[in-house]
Amino acid sequence: MIDLDALDASIAEGEKKNFFVAPIVKELIAELREARKERAAVVAWLRDEMHHGWEADAIERGEHRREEER
Repeated sequence: MIDLDALDASIAEGEKKNFFVAPIVKELIAELREARKERAAVVAWLRDEMHHGWEADAIERGEHRREEER
């Protein structure tokens, strides 16, 4: 999994050295953070409300994506 905090830190270091970072890069990082929060919320809901721990585990492992790709 991509370490978004490390990526942000790397971008900040580059900007201190006057390296240009396209705004879309920062927007993509923000969208990734939001997607991770949404996935975490779905996983928590499946576990707590629906009592579907096995589905929650599959989502956490990314298995639901592998099925979509087939």
